[in-house]
Amino acid sequence: MRTLVIQRLDGTTYDLDALGIKVIEFSPPSPNYTNATVQVGRYGERVVGTSVGQRQIPISMDVFASNDLTIVMKRNKFFQIFDSIEEFYVIDMRLPMIRWKVRAEQQPFKFYENWHMGGDVSFNLICSDGYSETVDSTLNIDDLSKWAIGGMNIPLNLSVKYKFNEAEFDVFNASNIDILAEEKPYRIIYKGAANFLTISNETTNQTFKINRNFSSTNSFELYGAWPFLDGESVYADGNHELIDLKKGWNHFKIGGCQGNFEVAIDTRFYY
Repeated sequence: MRTLVIQRLDGTTYDLDALGIKVIEFSPPSPNYTNATVQVGRYGERVVGTSVGQRQIPISMDVFASNDLTIVMKRNKFFQIFDSIEEFYVIDMRLPMIRWKVRAEQQPFKFYENWHMGGDVSFNLICSDGYSETVDSTLNIDDLSKWAIGGMNIPLNLSVKYKFNEAEFDVFNASNIDILAEEKPYRIIYKGAANFLTISNETTNQTFKINRNFSSTNSFELYGAWPFLDGESVYADGNHELIDLKKGWNHFKIGGCQGNFEVAIDTRFYY
């Protein structure tokens, strides 16, 4: 397969192929579904809820070296790359627009007498979020190098955008899942004057309200459940409503807007 890129949270990246690490297998399974059930009568159960747990992703690699010394050095480098005190991202370069946020289980590193083959390493990566995500957000949807039509659910025959200057518009969620603002918070950004701003997703029947007046120089942001005005929390002035995004199209309405304004939806997609 093509190489994997490991990206640490501080932005440091490692191209495994360039480091002499050949990826044999990187095999994300389907989501890990768990069904909650209740007994119904004597003979059966009824599913009352379904959740998604962490995914275990099998990975195996060969580590190549030129002599006994360099294979030991490469082993130490390998352990540094996959250090799991904190999470890190794995990007499969066959579809470099998607990344997995993971930790690694303990990595057994086998040596061979033929040190040309270096270490044979197989273990699991643990994706606690349950889903991969797009490397970039919708604010950069026009950069075609960061998006792919195939495999990302983005409509082929329709133009999608995430910045608007009108009070009614449609937002497309290309994820495989509904984006729940409490669990996977995203940003709704409003710039412009407003009198008691309201943001409604009519598809989910949710409306956020803020009891504030904005001038044309103000910038308002709703990040999950948290509203900010020019970077300062105004949580007490809102109605604490969440704005989720259903899979597919979502119809939005903005109330209280005055004059020229811009609304931007800044989210990643999940697969």
